[in-house]
Amino acid sequence: MPPWEHHLERPPGHGMIRELFKKVVPQQCLGSVWSRRNRPGNEHLAPTVRATIAQFNAVASCIVTTCLGDPSMTARDRAAVVGHWIRVAKACQILGNYSSLRAILAALQSASIHRLQRTWDNVSRKSFRTFQKLCREDNPQGRELLIKKRPSNKLASLGRQLQRARKGLPKKGVVPYLGTFLSDLVVLDTAMEDYLEGNEINHRKKNKEYRVLTDIMLLQAAAENYCLEPQHPFTAWFWAVERLSEDDSYNLSCQLEPRS
Repeated sequence: MPPWEHHLERPPGHGMIRELFKKVVPQQCLGSVWSRRNRPGNEHLAPTVRATIAQFNAVASCIVTTCLGDPSMTARDRAAVVGHWIRVAKACQILGNYSSLRAILAALQSASIHRLQRTWDNVSRKSFRTFQKLCREDNPQGRELLIKKRPSNKLASLGRQLQRARKGLPKKGVVPYLGTFLSDLVVLDTAMEDYLEGNEINHRKKNKEYRVLTDIMLLQAAAENYCLEPQHPFTAWFWAVERLSEDDSYNLSCQLEPRS
């Protein structure tokens, strides 16, 4: 039995994902900051955001590797692995770990896995329906669904606003997908200028950014209540997996199930 089967209810890397999200510096998520990350000399820009994205990518690549990495597996074997990760994705949704949920769905929807027609033909109807439903429900889970009450009194201190808004947070704790917030902030920065005519600050843009950053801080507070303890044997296995690169994954996928 593969080592991950012993920890089906444990989302991959869940403890680290929670800790990394809690350490994110919200200002590093601003579109004006994050959109400059790939420019020369900016390799160390937004380190807390980069760490969270790197963990997300590690989860996704681990899942792709488990589906493809053993050439001796048949299509039915691969289907069993895919079915397992669908069950883990459902567990992540129930546990409020939307970051791992999104990583699993991203892996199963990747070109390397999506094209494996014989593999998907062997996935049970029940598992495939669950997968389809998870994909349909995979919307920006973070603000409207997770935060019922936001701070609204702009004259109050941010600390008092957050304290009041915490009453609307899920009691069981959540780990949201940070990419949703990054996308929103990049779109805001692209669509709206920092200054209006006459060098006047664009307060409408600043208020929209403030709203997103506040939501991040509220969900960081909610992450404090996420109490699933790490399972060290699973964690050791997770980091020991020799992950395939994106190119290697696709090439191996084509070898395992050549185009008809």
